[in-house]
This record gives sequence, C-alpha cells and structure tokens, in this order.
Amino acid sequence: MSREFEALQKADETGTPTVLDKYGATNPTEFFAVGTETFFERPLAMRAKQPALYAQLAAFYHQDPASYSAE
Repeated sequence: MSREFEALQKADETGTPTVLDKYGATNPTEFFAVGTETFFERPLAMRAKQPALYAQLAAFYHQDPASYSAE
C-alpha cells in the first residue's frame, strides 16, 4: 500500500483527479480509512482505476464488493 499512498500524495500535490478522497494523502492511517471507504462505497471505480489497491483490500477484507455493488 505504500506505493498507492505515495501516488495519492503526488496526485494531491499536482491536482490530479483520483477516485480516492485527497484527505487520504494526509498520513497512512487516513489513507487506509479513505481507501476502505472507497472500496465499499465505490468499488467499481476503485477496481477500474486502482486495481492493485482494490485487490489488496479485497484480500484483507475477504470480500469483493464490486461483485454485488449497485454503483
């Protein structure tokens, strides 16, 4: 997740749009919270835009919310 956290920090610095809320760039704890929120609330967008992070969270939570999301 370190690489994904660093990518979010860079996106925040450059103003690049991302599926994750930029507040997650604040620190690793907030990154995990924002990533989790996006994983469950916008799983299809996360899986499309950040498949590696989606896969890590799917393994961590033992869930695949994209398979049942009405997003």
